[in-house]
Parts: sequence; structure tokens; C-alpha cells
Amino acid sequence: MGIQYRKFDPTEYVMKVKKGKVVQQGLGLSFFCNTMTESMMVIPATAFDTSFAFNDIMTADFQCVSVQGDISYVITDYEKAAQMVDFSYKDKKEYALVLAEARQKMAKRIINLAKVHVAKLVSGKSVREAIVSADELAGTLKAGMKNDRTIQTFGLELISVSILGVLAQADTRKALEAATREEILKQQDDAIYKRRNAAIEQERIVRENELNTEIKVAEKTKEKREKEMEMKRLVQVKQAELDARKLADDIRLEEENCKLVDLQTENEKKKSDAKAYDSEAILKTFANVDKDVVKALVTSGMDSRALIARAFVEIGDKADKIGVLNVSPDLLESLTNA
Repeated sequence: MGIQYRKFDPTEYVMKVKKGKVVQQGLGLSFFCNTMTESMMVIPATAFDTSFAFNDIMTADFQCVSVQGDISYVITDYEKAAQMVDFSYKDKKEYALVLAEARQKMAKRIINLAKVHVAKLVSGKSVREAIVSADELAGTLKAGMKNDRTIQTFGLELISVSILGVLAQADTRKALEAATREEILKQQDDAIYKRRNAAIEQERIVRENELNTEIKVAEKTKEKREKEMEMKRLVQVKQAELDARKLADDIRLEEENCKLVDLQTENEKKKSDAKAYDSEAILKTFANVDKDVVKALVTSGMDSRALIARAFVEIGDKADKIGVLNVSPDLLESLTNA
């Protein structure tokens, strides 16, 4: 008792009180104090962690789930915290008990507040939705508690809220596992059916494309044949035109030839008539002339061979009057060579 020297850590916020008033305060103070007239409150400036496990939270479909998590918080308003919780300091041994009781009191208030918010959030979800909503639950819980009046009254500030798990009861888990297993199997079957249907659909598309290709090929082949036939028809028409022109030219040529033949025939006839006229005139001229004179005129222009031939002709004409006529080869040769 009496005057004592006190020295505190930097993580401790110290408030020196005399006659009910704070005369000195701050982090990590060191001073002399009179234990008879002065008292102290030491508030931790470090963060605290508290865990919770709620086993009777009811979902919207009347199923109980357990929610486990952690909450980290720190004291930011030391005066409010000192008013709401006992942080009196006498010595280290006694202060340890005081601090443990203070932390327990703050943790209880925070846990109760967290349970209220968790129950409110989970009550609006089915058991399936609740067990997969850990992250959503943590974010919503932190936002709801951060602005809560109780937290502000105690001078606290939340640092983090973590939901470690949302678990259904054993029977419910089995039922959910069975239902989920059936759903997975159904999804597997649906996936198989979808793959089969997709394969059938792909096969149909391929087959349809093949048929469309065949139809297009047939159409192109038809168009090609039609064009070939049209070309042949045009060629035939052109050939017919050429043949008609050639035939017309041949007919015209034959007509010209016919005219030429007629003209030639007419000319030959005229020539024949002229020759006949000349012959007739000559015959008329020699009609009254003695034949011996004519013979003399004819033979006068003949050579020796012609005359010999003429003589043999006359001998032949008078053969009945000639008895025997011998003509030796030598004589015949000499006559022909004369």
C-alpha cells in the first residue's frame, strides 16, 4: 500500500482515476500512484477471438441445423468499454481474473447477438440452402452486427466473422445424401440421354447435310445435262441451218448446172444442125457429079498406103469375079513400106 510505481505494456490502455475522475489515460503509461486515493483501469488494446456453435437453429422447412463460427473484435472506445465492463487493476494476479471475466462477458453479449442474427437469416432458407450458405451467412452476419447498437454500446468493433460450417442433423444428412445421390444419378442419366440425343441430332444433321448435298449435286447434274442438251440442240439447229444453206447452195448450183447443160445441149444442137446443114449443102453440090470424078478427087489426096488399102477393099468387093489371087508376104511388105 502507499506510493507505488506502475509500468504497463504498449498494448494496454491505462486509465488513472482519482475521486471518480480520470486524471491520466493512454497506451503503455508508466507513473507513480497512491493506492490509497487512486485506482486504475487497464483495457487491452489487442483483438479478441470468440467461437460459437449454435445447434438448434431452425430452417424454413423446420429442420434443425448447427452453425459454427468465429468472431474477431477489438475495443475501440475505451471509455464506453470501461463503463460497461470491469477492467479494474490492482495487481497482475487479480487482474488476470478480472480480464477473463470481462472477456467472457463481452463474448457472451457478442455470441447472443450473433445467434439472433444467424437464427433470423437461417429461418428464411431451406435446409439445402442453409448448408451451402456459409459465405453468404458470414457476410450478412458481419454487416448486421457491425451496425448493432449493442456492439457500439460496448465500444467494440468487429474485425471479421467466419462461418466454419452449417451442418444438418444426422438423419437429415442421410436423407439429403440419398436425395442428392438420386439427383446425381438422375443428372447422370440425363447427361447420358442428352449425349445420345446430341449424337442422334448430330447424325441427323450430318445425314440431312448429305441429302442436301446429294440434292444439290443432282440439281447441278440436271442443270449440266440440260445445258448439254441445250448446247446439242443449238448445235443441231446451227448444223441444220448450215445443211439447209448447203442444200440451197447445191440446189442453186444444180440449177445453174442444169441451165449450163441446157445451154450446152442447145449449143451442141446448133452445132450439129450447122454441120448437118454443111453436109447437106456438100451432098447437094456433089449430087449431080459423076462418081468416078468423086473417087478420083477422093483418091487424089490419099497416100500410097491408103490407096493400097482402097485397092484391097475393091478386090474384096469383086472377089466373086476373081479366081485365085496370091499375095506373098514380101509383096505385102514392099507395098506397105512404099
